Amino acid sequence: MKSNTVGKIVVGLTAWLFVGASMTDCVSDLPPLTNPGGTRGNGGVTANGGNGGGAAGGNAVGGQSAILSVPSSAGTNGNVDAAADAPPVIASADANCGSQTQNPSVQPVDLLLVLDRSGSMGDDIASDSTCGSRTGCQARWPTLTTSLAQVLAASPASVQWGLKFFTSPGGSSCTVNTGVEVGVGPSTAAQIQAAITGTSPGNQTPTMAAIKAAVAYFNTLNDGLPHYILLATDGEPNCDPGTSSSVTDASVMDTAGVIGTANTGSGIKTYVIGIGPSSGNLDAFAAAGGTSKYFPAQSPDALTSAFSTIAGTVASCVFKMADTPPDPTNLGVYLDSTTKVPRDPAEGFSLGADNLTVTLNGSYCDKIKDGTFKLLQVFFGCAGVPLPDNF
Repeated sequence: MKSNTVGKIVVGLTAWLFVGASMTDCVSDLPPLTNPGGTRGNGGVTANGGNGGGAAGGNAVGGQSAILSVPSSAGTNGNVDAAADAPPVIASADANCGSQTQNPSVQPVDLLLVLDRSGSMGDDIASDSTCGSRTGCQARWPTLTTSLAQVLAASPASVQWGLKFFTSPGGSSCTVNTGVEVGVGPSTAAQIQAAITGTSPGNQTPTMAAIKAAVAYFNTLNDGLPHYILLATDGEPNCDPGTSSSVTDASVMDTAGVIGTANTGSGIKTYVIGIGPSSGNLDAFAAAGGTSKYFPAQSPDALTSAFSTIAGTVASCVFKMADTPPDPTNLGVYLDSTTKVPRDPAEGFSLGADNLTVTLNGSYCDKIKDGTFKLLQVFFGCAGVPLPDNF
């Protein structure tokens, strides 16, 4: 009877060692794990029985392994303890190394709408004429209100909207107050709608001062979230200090410079929507803000589409992990378990400075947004061990 029991244990240990063999690269540098010695066993099967030394005197299956440690109680008179059938304990320098897979959650982002309320925002969206009593005329301000209502209702919950007017209501022709009309945060749609319907267009277009105020506001948040500005305007800026109230080359260049500094200095990207046919060439603002080109909007549908596209772009590609990887240089990112994403800030994934956020870039971002891929997973690799191609 004793020999049959020993045979079962040897077969069981062999199976456990086979399963654990693939883990050797993660743990080969660990010191051996030592099973407790026996209490002078009589007849241990791998016995240097004596005083419990050797493999494991009096234990049914003693010994040491840097990969697996099969718990086995010290034997008495060579009897086999039931713990010999317990599952193995995997030794690892980091419990997450090579074993942890996560489905990161979409990280909230802060999106501040910096909205032009200059006098021309009362004109027709398709022309520069005032609407008056003309039939078929679609004034920009009420069109904007309707478009935003649709977009805010359908916007991903992870997008935390806020609102900043320029000029500031109640001020003079070029006044921009500090702070914002509605702070960024969850469920701000009703507040934003109330603020827009509670004011009307008037005054000039002090865009540079508005961007400065938006950046200053973001710098007070310290919420650890990505920050974005959405500039919606129907014309190029004026009110640049030292110039007239007319648009000048200096006012355009200075505004682009402030947007560029926000992007490169504070990591705040700026998206731009040009409302109406005379918004000017706003590509310089978008390029400085790190978003390439502005979105022209000369119809209600185009305006709604521009808002929706921008909201989807900032919301869909940033994911937060629950834990930091043990080796940030050896992190695997996979889509639908089968597609391994390369580490590339332009066409792949990038890891945030906090080692907790993963951002998809390029076509990988596009494909997670359009539904080509449904699931993003990350795999914590072991130092020096190649990542798997898929799960």
